[in-house]
Amino acid sequence: MSFDSISFCCILRNEEKYIHQLIKSLLEASKQINRVEFIFIDDFSNDKTLEILKEYRENDSRFQIYINSSKGKVNGTNLAFSKAKFDFVKFIDGDDLITENLASLPSNFNCLYHDYLEMYGANKEYKVVGKGFSQNARLFREEFRSIPKAMFFFKKSFLESYFPIPAELPFEDLWINFAAAEDMTLKYLPKALYIYRQHDDQYYGSLSNFNSDKQIRMATRFKKYYEYLDNNKHPFSFNPKKKIKFFYKALLKEGLINHLFLIISPRLFIKSIIYSFPKLTRLIWKKI
Repeated sequence: MSFDSISFCCILRNEEKYIHQLIKSLLEASKQINRVEFIFIDDFSNDKTLEILKEYRENDSRFQIYINSSKGKVNGTNLAFSKAKFDFVKFIDGDDLITENLASLPSNFNCLYHDYLEMYGANKEYKVVGKGFSQNARLFREEFRSIPKAMFFFKKSFLESYFPIPAELPFEDLWINFAAAEDMTLKYLPKALYIYRQHDDQYYGSLSNFNSDKQIRMATRFKKYYEYLDNNKHPFSFNPKKKIKFFYKALLKEGLINHLFLIISPRLFIKSIIYSFPKLTRLIWKKI
């Protein structure tokens, strides 16, 4: 059985440079899927992003556009999910691309995750990310890799148990990873279906283009996550706090950190600063 319906959910801000490429890839990827909708949440763009989206909506009723209730990807993700009405949901970013038609994907899953390609800037230089991902839920939960939410497909009825994401949280990807770890029938597809673009002017960044300031800011955000989980109930059957201590392992290039473990402790910020100096990037933290 193959895909019959899907809601693409995109939260974006100031993506006029890339939005045409994204939409072209979405239209190609969704050919032969019977029911499709493209949900765009504009996160208070001050360029021509919203104007461009409205032009597409004039010619295609499948395009839905909403203004975020308040600035931030957590609120935008919650709003997009609340508007989705089809069986499957895929979150996407405004500067990324889907690589191929999705009509042939199987539909017998609650959560499916896949490989992706990282593209650096405007250059078509790719690195495949995902090889070696755990292929079953038990190992996924034990290893707990940080996977961008755009690398998942979800059955909407499964994900509803974990929405809305608490508005107090500083970002959404980690919560969605926790939800994926709850699926004991988790599926892994060793195929790159997505291009994850990295560039200097992106508003929502990843570790691949972090500088020292971003590292410190990310450390602060993880500490907030830990504190929220420490003081509030959550819907997960495992203790996500244990995973936060060492989950954020990322591969970096050319002398930067090979393996970075974010540890929730008073030393978190000092270690983040240390990692910003190239000569010290080969040091490995001891797990706490």
